[in-house]
Amino acid sequence: MKHATIDREAVGGGDSKPEQPEHPLPILVPGQTCWRIEPSQRAAFLVDGEAYFKAFRDAASRATHSIMIVGWDIDTQVDLVRDAHSSSDMPTRLGEFLVALLRRRRKLRVYVLNWDYAMIYALDRQWMPTSEPGWRRHRRLSYQMDDHHPVGASHHQKLVVIDDAVAFVGGLDLSKSRWDTRAHLAHDPRRTDAAGDLYTPFHDVQMMVSAEAASALGDLARSRWLRATGRRLTPPPRRSVEDLWPPTLNQDVTTCPVAILRTQPRYEELDEIREIEQAYLTAIKRARRSIYIESQYFTAQAVSRALAQRLSEQDGPDVVLVLRQHCDGWLERQTMDSLRARLLHELELADHYGRLRVYAPVVPGEQGAVPVAVHSKLLIVDYELVCIGSANVSNRSMGFDTECNLAIEACGQERLQNVIAAFRNGLLAEHLGVAADRVAEQFQQCGSLVRAIESLRGAERTLVDGCFEAAAPSDAMMPEHALIDPERPMAADHLLAGVGFKRERTRIVRRALIGLSLLAGMGLLAAAWRWTAMGQLLDLEALVDHAQAVGRSPLGLLTVMGAYVVGGILVVPITGLLAVTIVAFGPWLGALSALAGSLLSAITLFGLGRAMGSYRIRRVAGSRVEHLSRRLAERGFWAVLLVRVLPIAPFSVINLVAGASPVSLRNFVLGTFLGMLPGVAIMATFVGRLEDAIREPSWQAFTLVGMVVAAAWTGVWYVSGRLQSVYPAAARAAADSSVSAP
Repeated sequence: MKHATIDREAVGGGDSKPEQPEHPLPILVPGQTCWRIEPSQRAAFLVDGEAYFKAFRDAASRATHSIMIVGWDIDTQVDLVRDAHSSSDMPTRLGEFLVALLRRRRKLRVYVLNWDYAMIYALDRQWMPTSEPGWRRHRRLSYQMDDHHPVGASHHQKLVVIDDAVAFVGGLDLSKSRWDTRAHLAHDPRRTDAAGDLYTPFHDVQMMVSAEAASALGDLARSRWLRATGRRLTPPPRRSVEDLWPPTLNQDVTTCPVAILRTQPRYEELDEIREIEQAYLTAIKRARRSIYIESQYFTAQAVSRALAQRLSEQDGPDVVLVLRQHCDGWLERQTMDSLRARLLHELELADHYGRLRVYAPVVPGEQGAVPVAVHSKLLIVDYELVCIGSANVSNRSMGFDTECNLAIEACGQERLQNVIAAFRNGLLAEHLGVAADRVAEQFQQCGSLVRAIESLRGAERTLVDGCFEAAAPSDAMMPEHALIDPERPMAADHLLAGVGFKRERTRIVRRALIGLSLLAGMGLLAAAWRWTAMGQLLDLEALVDHAQAVGRSPLGLLTVMGAYVVGGILVVPITGLLAVTIVAFGPWLGALSALAGSLLSAITLFGLGRAMGSYRIRRVAGSRVEHLSRRLAERGFWAVLLVRVLPIAPFSVINLVAGASPVSLRNFVLGTFLGMLPGVAIMATFVGRLEDAIREPSWQAFTLVGMVVAAAWTGVWYVSGRLQSVYPAAARAAADSSVSAP
């Protein structure tokens, strides 16, 4: 075996050093694998939230000109310090702390740029931060949401720049459920969110830099601000690092070059940037003895292929992955965990010499081992390169979302090699529950990263393996990378091509226009009732009152649920049922009742379709449903979700066809629920506005209703034109990518 023949000494753990080539080529090259390389007078690795939050608070307290916070999520109610013995008289919560700073420093300005997040995260996010107590609008506090990115992408950069003299970059947002200590106690009463709810142990890494490196990050933050707001910010006057560096924070390294790496998708005038991916691939290719990765996700196909290539080599490096045991929530586990399982399966097949280990950290709890949520995004190659930032080992982070990483390359310098060695030893000591010196000693004795870790495992706090699914699942829920974890932005028509609904394109547009025409007709009838003789023939307001009386009756909900079941069997348009339900119960309760009725009707017809079988369904619905049935079988949840969002076929027909296909009931129900949410929300808004116009009629009210319908109608025509003009090229691109996929 290779481990028995190759000596792998550990830098920092003994006198010997790993053999280095005479003139090693640098991994980090501006314009290729990084954006800029700038000197940092001081730099520190901040492991876990306690260290980062405290360092941020101490440095921000010394700010005089500007604090720039750029994040994926920002929560003003997060407690930065959770030590009851803190001597500072400043508030501990982020929002109150920043406002207090502004009151103390008359020249200070605070700029907060938050991702304008997708609605799927709405329940997990702080709603309207500037309306929270302690975060009132201040004339020198600017809070902006940034949605300047492709559809489906996100702004995932996490950086803070203070007076352009010190800066923070890493995986941690100034948000809830991020704070933890390096002890990662299973039950720590301080590890709670603003509502007082305890969350699981949480591991992450941040990096603090200074001087020119911090100033360069200030340039990056200001360029983001300019694109998001159209306003150009002036850099602050230069300040010394000593004035801002927290006196209690020890630097890990002094006077070192720091590289800034980015991911930026192609969007409008912006070119594609994939510096982080190129740095990962180059570093993996150059690795000689070890590759150490910590990541929340592991779904990047290019990185996986590069690792597989090195594992297949007889004299390749050890590869150690420290990953989160399971993602948050059922949906992420069925998507991102499934994608990870596929790649881990491929790595296992390539691991001919036993040099791959995949671990998850655990800590002891009252009822056994408790998993630690790995949220860090970290790469360490030999003792030559350390890379820390916001980018996960995922396709999104390599080309679809905006990301920012920092990296230090030793380039053969013993001083920097020792710093990188000490940092990695400290991380492994934390995960294994041992002293850092013990880790260094084992590296010295074993000469192998894998063997050193294996010799130290086994305590209550440790790294466990065998807890990951590493076989290609056969469930229909298995998603396509292009749908859930894309490498590049895709147009809506490209997405449609990937799922395979090309022939339904025209039908989708036609049915959408019919639905919108129905809504417009409802508005016109209401207007005619108000301003023509129709009002004398029909008491529309009385009909609305009657519908609401049914909703208030004891049997009202039961009656409506029965109407959905009968209406589904009779193929009554779902749009009419939704409108009546919302009128009867009001916007909020009506929306919930409409969702419940739709699900009940869908499940009933799903069971009927399963009992009838695909042959009888085709005889009833026609041969045109065969393509739909095949896509439901192939794509499972994602196809159900798409046909709910896009009006490909009547509601009842979809339910019957799904029942006759192999799609599982679980995937059908979840896809129906999530797919119906946008339409029900739009219907609730429209009907609420229309009811207001009926009860208090005015030209302004009806004009607003008409504008809503007109905007939706214009959107459908625009999408129709895009599908017609761009679809052939997108379909070819989808076909090409499917051919080249491994």
